Amino acid sequence: MTVWRVVPFAALLAATVAHAQSNDAGDVSPALRSAVAAYRAGDLVTAESSLRALAPTDADAAAWLGAIMLERGLQRDGLRLIQRSADSGSAEGAHRLALVFAQGDGGTPRNEARAIELFGQAAEKGHQRAQLNLGMLYLRGQGVPRDVIQARAWLEKAAASGDPYALYVLGRAMEESAGPVGADSVRAANLYRQAAEKGHPLAALRYGMALADGAGVKRDVVAAQRWLMHAQQSGVPEAALALADMAARTPATRDKAMNEKILKSAITWLEVAAHAGVPSAQFKLANAYFAGAGVTRDLPQAQLWYGRAAQQGQTEAQNAFGILLVNGAAGAADPVEGYKWLLLAERGGHPESRTIREKAIEQLPDRDRKKAEALAQKFAPTPEMPIDPVPPRLNPPKQ
Repeated sequence: MTVWRVVPFAALLAATVAHAQSNDAGDVSPALRSAVAAYRAGDLVTAESSLRALAPTDADAAAWLGAIMLERGLQRDGLRLIQRSADSGSAEGAHRLALVFAQGDGGTPRNEARAIELFGQAAEKGHQRAQLNLGMLYLRGQGVPRDVIQARAWLEKAAASGDPYALYVLGRAMEESAGPVGADSVRAANLYRQAAEKGHPLAALRYGMALADGAGVKRDVVAAQRWLMHAQQSGVPEAALALADMAARTPATRDKAMNEKILKSAITWLEVAAHAGVPSAQFKLANAYFAGAGVTRDLPQAQLWYGRAAQQGQTEAQNAFGILLVNGAAGAADPVEGYKWLLLAERGGHPESRTIREKAIEQLPDRDRKKAEALAQKFAPTPEMPIDPVPPRLNPPKQ
């Protein structure tokens, strides 16, 4: 399971710089804090009024005012203010101009190389969000060659102030390895704990998973469940899948009623995650319906869930969906669609799909095979969980 969703270059950056989910403005100068706090709270009127008074003599204020102008659709005024701020040497101006090039704002052609150059300039001057953006881009290899060492270096700087968003991404970076530099699960778990305690819901998920597995921290099933429940209630559907996996891994006992209760709990959590659009949960729920494990055996339901996961690009589901469509075990057979999904699963690296597909082709006319290949060529995964353009809302756990 992963919560590192693939997003476009521009959306990735927007996720770290859009309105923050708290009114904290400790990362700007004292003179700007009230205005920036208002901006981050979504009160653009108050923010604009304050920033207009400061912008003539404060380059950072001009950059923030430019961002507001862009949000209001006043592209020319916004770009002029941001460019002026960057030209004066403002780190905030360089950061905002980097976002303009990254996102193609105000009719400016997108230019990832220029965006990264400007992020670097702002990051070198100590701009925390530019450091976070730059570290994340190096970690994902978006716009720059993937470099975990560089990612960690910039994220360490970004996280030095205790920002929960930076702590979370640094935790992800510590779980990666790069050549001689190995993963550090202990450091990662500690970073997730810090970010989770400050309310980062994805950090709560990762810390809960670490506690459940004993990865970098002493295994604690009770604490793991508490953190995973908090993440799920904070809007992270993958946490429901993690809770289902925890229940499924519970050792069987002699108490059959208890075993059945635990299995039903696993199915319930799988259903929550599957309905929320988590592809791995959809695949596992389909497996349960196919096998009659924890639910009444229901091949049409299995096919439905395999299909939803397959459409999202889940390779194992594509293979299973293809098999059911070819043999018609769950209803009417559809050899063309079945062949398409088997071909996609094979391209995705499923070890059994080629053998099954080659057997299926024996019964498929050449015209139908070509049709299936054309359909596979046009296929594009359709994620059910939309890309959120803002950072996850902080939700500190209750003491």
